[in-house]
Amino acid sequence: MTNRTPIGSIAVLGAGIVGLSAAIAFARALPGLTVTLIETPDDPAALTDRLPGTLPSIAGFHERIGLRERDLLAAGATHRLGTRLSDWRADGPSFVLAQGERGGTIAPGAFHQHWLNARRSGKVAAFDAFLVPAVLAAADRFVHPSDNSSTPISGFGYALRLDPPRYRDLLRALAQHLGIVPVPGAFAGVERAADGRVATMVLADGRRIVADLYLDCSGPSARLRSALDTQWDDWRAWLPADRLLLGTAPAQSPTPTDDCVAVPAGWRFASPLRDRTLVGLAFAADQTPDSSAHRIMPSGETIVSLAPGVRAEPWRHNVLALGDAAVVIDPLANANLHLAHAAILRAIDLLPGRDCAAIELAEYNQQSVRQASRVRDFQAAHFLPTGRTRGPFWKRAARLPRPDSLAHTLEHFAHRGRLPFQEDESFDKDEWHGLLLGLGMIPRVADPIAAATAPSTIAATLQRLADATAALPARLPPYPAYLAQLERGR
Repeated sequence: MTNRTPIGSIAVLGAGIVGLSAAIAFARALPGLTVTLIETPDDPAALTDRLPGTLPSIAGFHERIGLRERDLLAAGATHRLGTRLSDWRADGPSFVLAQGERGGTIAPGAFHQHWLNARRSGKVAAFDAFLVPAVLAAADRFVHPSDNSSTPISGFGYALRLDPPRYRDLLRALAQHLGIVPVPGAFAGVERAADGRVATMVLADGRRIVADLYLDCSGPSARLRSALDTQWDDWRAWLPADRLLLGTAPAQSPTPTDDCVAVPAGWRFASPLRDRTLVGLAFAADQTPDSSAHRIMPSGETIVSLAPGVRAEPWRHNVLALGDAAVVIDPLANANLHLAHAAILRAIDLLPGRDCAAIELAEYNQQSVRQASRVRDFQAAHFLPTGRTRGPFWKRAARLPRPDSLAHTLEHFAHRGRLPFQEDESFDKDEWHGLLLGLGMIPRVADPIAAATAPSTIAATLQRLADATAALPARLPPYPAYLAQLERGR
C-alpha cells in the first residue's frame, strides 16, 4: 500500500456564493484544513453568484455544510416548487415544471404511458394536472411534503429561491464561524513547478499564496484556471441565448412559482423575493440590440454576455475550476448553483492526495462534464419546434442542431415514450416527461405494457386522480400564510 500525503491547504480565488460554498464545504470535510479565501472584485457575468433559483438538491448541500432551512428562511429565502412556462407553445396553455412523481402506479406500465394512451383514445387532463407540486405551484400553495407515503402530499421535491446578497452574507457568517475570513486581493498570475502544477498564486499587491490545491471561483474569466490552458467546449450552436438583461421589479406576494414567458425576442423570467422581484430577459445579440432589450423589459439594469459552454478539464494538476469558471449556462432550468454545489461535493468525495493523481482527476472531469452536458440537453430541449414561430429568436431556435446525447434521448422518446439511461442526470425521468409532453412531443408508438389495460378503465382512474389533485389546493393555506406560520414558529 502506498502512503499518500493528504491535502492540507487550499486557496480559493473568489469569495462570492461559489467561493464561500467551496471554502465552507472543504473546511467541514477536512478538519484541520488551512483555507485561504481571496475576495476578488465581483465579476458581474458570474451568474451563479447572483441568481436566486435552485434545484431540490440544494437541501443535501446545506445538510453537508450545516445550514438549516430555517436559517435560510431567516436570510430571505422562499420555497420554490416549480416554473410556469407560458407561451412556449403556439397551440397550448402554460404548463408547470416541477419535481415529483405523477399519479403513482395505476396499472402495469409507466404512468405517462397510460396518460398517452388515454390521450390517444379521447380527452384527458393536462399532464401536469396529475403532479401535486405542479398543481400547488399553479395555485400559489405550498406545504412541506408529508412523511406519510399514503397521502397525496408526499414524495415530491422542492427547492429554495435565494436572496443572493443575503445568502452570501449567511455563508460569510458561517465561514467566519469556521475561522475562514476573506482577505481582499486581485489575481495577478501564477508560478508553475516543473511538472506543470501551480507552485504559487501571485496577487496584484505582490502577495504570494502557496497551497496544496487552488480553487478558481472567480467567474467565467477563470483567470487562475486559464493560466494552465484555455480549453473550452462551446455550446452556442445548441443554446440560442447569448445575452441576458437583468433587473428588479416591485415586490409581489410570495409565491412558490417562478414564471418563464416566451416573447418574440427570447424569453423572460420573474423570481419573486421578499422585498423585490428579480427579472431577466434572455435574447440573442445579433437579433436584438441592447437598446431594444431595454425597451422590451424597461426594468432591466445590467446586460450580461453569455458564452454557454463547459471546461473540458475543470480540474487540471492542482487547480480546480468551480461555478462559472467551469461551466457557463443561462438560468432557464435554475441549475447554475446546482452544478456548482454538485461539483464541490464531487471534488470532496473523489478528493485525491496532494499528488492530484491523473486517474482521480480524469474521473472527476468526466463526471462533471457529463452532468453539465445533460443540463445543457435539458435546456436545449426547451427549444424543440412547437409551432411557435413569432419572432426571429424562435424561428432560429426551431432550426438549431441538437447535441448527440439529446438527439439520442429525443429519438427514443419520440418513438415510444421511453428515455434511454444517461449517467449523471440532474433532472429525473418525471421532469423530462413533463418537459417533453408539455411541449407537445407525442410518441409515435404505444407502449405495449400500458396498452394491455383497457382504455376505459384507465380513463376513469385518471379522471378520479385529476379531480382529487385539483381539489388539494383548496384544502391548503395560500403560500404567504404558510410562510408567515413558519416564521412565527422559528
